[in-house]
Amino acid sequence: MGLRKSGHFLTMMMLYLVTLIMRASFYVTIAVISSSAYMSGALVGWGVAVVLAIYPIAELSSVSFFGSYSDKIGRKPIFVASLFMTGLAAFLFGIATFEFLAYLLAVLFGLGAASQVTSTLSMIADASSETNRARLMGYYDLSTLAGLAGGFGLGIILLEFGWQANTLLYIAAAACMISGILAILLIKETRIVSEKEEVSMTALLKEVASDRRIQKMLPVYVPIISLYGLMISQVKHILEEYFSLTATDMLILFAMLGVSLFLGIITMGHLSDYVMKRRPFIVVGLIGFGALAYLLVANAEDFAAIWSVWPLLPTLGFIAGSFAPAAMAYLTDISTEEARGSTMGVYSIFFGSGMIIGPIAGQIAYDLSFANYGTGLIGLAILVAAFIAVACIGTYFLEEAAPVIVEEK
Repeated sequence: MGLRKSGHFLTMMMLYLVTLIMRASFYVTIAVISSSAYMSGALVGWGVAVVLAIYPIAELSSVSFFGSYSDKIGRKPIFVASLFMTGLAAFLFGIATFEFLAYLLAVLFGLGAASQVTSTLSMIADASSETNRARLMGYYDLSTLAGLAGGFGLGIILLEFGWQANTLLYIAAAACMISGILAILLIKETRIVSEKEEVSMTALLKEVASDRRIQKMLPVYVPIISLYGLMISQVKHILEEYFSLTATDMLILFAMLGVSLFLGIITMGHLSDYVMKRRPFIVVGLIGFGALAYLLVANAEDFAAIWSVWPLLPTLGFIAGSFAPAAMAYLTDISTEEARGSTMGVYSIFFGSGMIIGPIAGQIAYDLSFANYGTGLIGLAILVAAFIAVACIGTYFLEEAAPVIVEEK
């Protein structure tokens, strides 16, 4: 059934828009608190790594509750609550005056992340069918990516133009609160709550955790999300200390990668649905993402070498776009309708684990490499290669899970 015919078209469009606003607010906050303009730079360095480790710990501690509870009471209440929690956290970051309070607020960020991811992915899974699942998951990743790039980049740029850190945090909080109101008014519930038989949250989680297909996803998902966490925690420092790019060069680079990744996610998501395959797209996306990440990190101090072969950058960005929609569709393919929220909660556990491992491992690798070689990029390049290698090896053990459509005669 098409998305328009299913009655979920407006809900999905608003879901993507609200997700973009929330993620932009989230990453504006991350950009601000990791700058020297916030609390006189109290969180720069290991402080940022600690914040980025605390919030996924809180996410891991609560995601099973939010995921399973959305299977019991519906998705919308959990989703709306996530928006107000994230907005409240951004506001409190704005009025915080000492470092320890920032660590406590990272817990509230984690609760918002857990409730948002599980409810959003479950709503998309509920509204999708076998023929459009990968593309709809891909659109979710696009909204998340746009929020990341837009929010994080906008935060850094506005700080450079002299905006006050607290002002940006208040704007981020207001945007999240407004998105919560929009969600209440315009998003419909997608989960039909059954009145026949009540299934305990513990039973749902046990059912999901015992699935060997989900267990086999661990070595694929966790390293990739660890790489994502590493990037968030280190990118500002790397750009300032190592890249010799002008502002125009930086704008061209990010525009080139952003557009190619955007096109790759859309194209590969549709193609995955068309051929009804997930695993090949996961593998190809990993290879493209790994090659791109390693190329950028390893050549940061001599970027002229990359400019001489610049077509490689958009090509690899396009290829990397095949990972996200296929990976999220794979998770939905192996989930059951009654335990879908719990399954998406497992994804959030993968995400949270990676966001703990990535920033901490990245900071350790950077410090050790800097102490021994005078530059932290060698250690980061090795770590990036290791994460990609583990994920690629893990895909060998994944079994194809895309549903087979049998045409009626």
